[in-house]
Amino acid sequence: MADFANHCFVCGKEVDVQTTEKNAQFNLPVCTECKGTDKEKKAVEDLLEGMAEGFVCGCI
Repeated sequence: MADFANHCFVCGKEVDVQTTEKNAQFNLPVCTECKGTDKEKKAVEDLLEGMAEGFVCGCI
């Protein structure tokens, strides 16, 4: 995927950034076919999991 701003973060299809809605959690474009679907929810979960990998609590 060349540019997150121009592609649906779920399916990777190129989108028009002027008319495409964005996912509220990640502020990434999501096409009308993926908006509100289980595929979008899964993509959000995958991104959230990826953000936590490698983090270690420093409060110990």
